[in-house]
Amino acid sequence: MAIEKGRSWTVRTVYLYVATLVGLGLLIAGSVQAFELILKSTILTQADAEEQLWARQPPMPYAIDRVKDVTGTVELTEQEQALLKSWLQDYEQWSTQQAAIDVVKARRQRQLATALALVFVGIPVYLYHWMTIRKELGKFIPTTGNDV
Repeated sequence: MAIEKGRSWTVRTVYLYVATLVGLGLLIAGSVQAFELILKSTILTQADAEEQLWARQPPMPYAIDRVKDVTGTVELTEQEQALLKSWLQDYEQWSTQQAAIDVVKARRQRQLATALALVFVGIPVYLYHWMTIRKELGKFIPTTGNDV
């Protein structure tokens, strides 16, 4: 089953062209994402400034309203005190880890990983199917006779 000039398209022929277009689409999408990432990290450095601002927004203290309503003293059991102390240690550790993370850099690395994955998957899909089409077309395209 090959691609013959002047004959109807087979399912295989349609598959080869569709797979070639899919590979080309993956390649283009990955290249566009990589180009966007390069622009944002070199020329358009303030494009992610708002994201950085929102990432550093202080957390809302949810329990403040409940603490304001307390009129007397609150007694905690030893188990509750231990749980509270453990939670505070975990929260401090989490806060330290969160402060160390650059959210824009992390998002850019995720975007770069996606872009590279699209490119590295798109290249072989495109090349394999396009080369198969070219090879099969070459079998049936007659030479012009100018090969003297």
